[in-house]
Amino acid sequence: MRRYKKTIIGSSLLLFLLIMSFLYPYYGPADFNQQVLVKDELGKVIARAPFPPSETHWLGTSRNGEDLHWVLLYGAKFTLLTAFIVAFLRVMIGGIFGLFLSLWAPYLKNYFKDFFLTMRYIPSILLAIILMIPIVGAPNDANITSIVTYQLFVLVFIGFPSVALFASDITDELLNTSFVQSSVLMGAGKFHIIKRQLLPYMRSYGLLFTVQQIVSTLQITMQLSIFELFLGGMNRAGIFGYDDPTGKVKHASLSQEWAGLIGQNFTEFALSPWIVFTPVMGFFLVILIVNMMKKELEENINGSDIMKMNAKKKKYVHVIPDTSSRGDFVLVNQKRVKA
Repeated sequence: MRRYKKTIIGSSLLLFLLIMSFLYPYYGPADFNQQVLVKDELGKVIARAPFPPSETHWLGTSRNGEDLHWVLLYGAKFTLLTAFIVAFLRVMIGGIFGLFLSLWAPYLKNYFKDFFLTMRYIPSILLAIILMIPIVGAPNDANITSIVTYQLFVLVFIGFPSVALFASDITDELLNTSFVQSSVLMGAGKFHIIKRQLLPYMRSYGLLFTVQQIVSTLQITMQLSIFELFLGGMNRAGIFGYDDPTGKVKHASLSQEWAGLIGQNFTEFALSPWIVFTPVMGFFLVILIVNMMKKELEENINGSDIMKMNAKKKKYVHVIPDTSSRGDFVLVNQKRVKA
């Protein structure tokens, strides 16, 4: 447990934030303490949202007059759940497909690499924008479940090839180790090799892959939000008080997830910077925690791999006694031989 102290602390903080976000309806205001105008005793308007950070508004308010700390807490569940689900599906589907390529269809690996070779030269964000174009014009009354499902599919598809090839490469390396080769020579089946030889390593790598993919998902969702491709769709009611000479409505995120808050408010950087900095700092802290966990997992995996391989090798080392009679005594000469 001590070896994974940072990972435990980091995952506990993220879990606590996720739980608090889910419980928001039980303790948080439904309108996020919305206050667009401030009037004096005579009813004259003396101030208008957005309001800067103060004792009344800890992190300031948005242009819609909503307290940003409440909005941030409410949208945390959509941000974190999306990252966790996409990362898990990428690793699960990509890992299984990588094992399949290495064990049952190695001849397809080069074709798979060639097919997805273009994805190395096309930026992931460009591919994601192209694939999400069909839902850009979805109306407010559209089925949000269908929109989210399609968005998750796109995000998983973008990261699937790299995870599958990485899992296949690691599987190939493990298949060339002496203890796996010994099992093959002794007649072990592929499912036995997966269960006994590969899974102890793949579990560790799977956890590391998942943490890496969480960071990747957070990054790409933040980039998509700049193009008003919000998770869960957009709220066409827009942002109040957004003055555009062309009369264009500034669309807002329907789910209030953090990437959407950045994307819908990035033009406020010069006017009301706290509106942008608040979700950006939230993203920064989450990515900082995840990177801390990733670094610790990498260090532990690099250290434990050597220990595990040495332990595996010892299992396939046996002693052959060589007896030679010298008078009344029997001398035993022990030799270490690899099976």
